[in-house]
Amino acid sequence: MKILCSILLTLIPMSSFAAFDPATCPDKVERNGSIQIQQTVSGDNNGCFLSVHNFKQDTMVYRDFLFTTEGEFMVFNSFGNGPEDQFTGAREYYMFPRTSQGITYKWNEETRHLDVTDMSGTVYSFDYEDGSLTSMTKAQVKSATDVVDTNKGGVEITKFQGVLLDIGFAKGHAPSAVHDGIVTFTDASGQTCKAKNSDIFSYTADGDNTLKFTDKALAAFLVKKCPKFKFPLQ
Repeated sequence: MKILCSILLTLIPMSSFAAFDPATCPDKVERNGSIQIQQTVSGDNNGCFLSVHNFKQDTMVYRDFLFTTEGEFMVFNSFGNGPEDQFTGAREYYMFPRTSQGITYKWNEETRHLDVTDMSGTVYSFDYEDGSLTSMTKAQVKSATDVVDTNKGGVEITKFQGVLLDIGFAKGHAPSAVHDGIVTFTDASGQTCKAKNSDIFSYTADGDNTLKFTDKALAAFLVKKCPKFKFPLQ
């Protein structure tokens, strides 16, 4: 079963979550249409993951999606059979401010979509028939049909009504794992602010990373670095 198992889990930064209670994230697997969702606690019991997968896809060329309670939205691509560094890739996004208490989902039988709400309150809609991401609230999204290593993960998010962090795309590992990788913050007006991964993530000796900032601290960091940048806080 190609449900973001060992390969994808090696791409996920195992972050620390404040006061996370594993009891709020029971292990579950559910299916509807062509979609399978899997919810599980991280191996370190420090956060909850929710993955979205087209279980009817019968080749090793596919695109899956992952949400975490740190606020990450990951787009995972498998390009076929072969070494991970050549045949897997990931695009990472974060949305701020993080106003929700957890990740939630709803099987919408009327529209034949799965609706997932992330930590920022953004709702992502996935088509029952092929598991593709078709729309988002608070943002515009464009999803490529082809799963190839030349379209940077195949999902482009723009015009987010908040602060969008685009960490970029990388093959074989999470792009956030690259200490000197350049990331881009974009506010609701389109103002951008660039930083390094090492500016916003803390790294452990074994390669895991976690966001350094609360939303309030991140807002202060961005405004100091890019004075015109706007970070809404509730």
